[in-house]
Amino acid sequence: MTKFNIQTESSTVNWTGKKVLGLHTGTIQIKSGFLSFEKEEIINGEIVIDMTSIIITDIADRAIYKEFFDHLNNDDFFSVNQFKTASLKIRSGRKEASHYRINGDLTIKDITHPIQFIATVEIFTDFLHALGEIKIDRTLYNIRYGSGKFLPNLGDKLIYDEFVLQFKLIGQR
Repeated sequence: MTKFNIQTESSTVNWTGKKVLGLHTGTIQIKSGFLSFEKEEIINGEIVIDMTSIIITDIADRAIYKEFFDHLNNDDFFSVNQFKTASLKIRSGRKEASHYRINGDLTIKDITHPIQFIATVEIFTDFLHALGEIKIDRTLYNIRYGSGKFLPNLGDKLIYDEFVLQFKLIGQR
């Protein structure tokens, strides 16, 4: 078995949330993580996200930034005071041609659901480089603010239920 510890300073997670009239983007930090391989298969792993590190990258106005930042951190969205971390526990990762199909359990706000996504993973002796994208249905994690599933007639106030995390992981043996 080969274990790669995620280098949090070198790794990045970008998020995108869309609404009818546009989108918002930002970053969030990895607190800790690892991936373990047996031959060319991922046998387990875990990525812990520091929810207190949410940054919004598309809003320059300080007042609007603070209002949206507070909104993301409160109970309408991630309840960060109560849930300081989110996690992805990797159950398996099977190599398919040029990518890996990864299965795991995603936990946000202490609510866990299975998730599957595709990532490219390269191993260079003592280092790992992984790139991928995860689409997450926020309503599965009791994040219902602005969702058309739960609030009818939102019009241009509708926020799409899926948000996207794009990640680059650097790991070291």
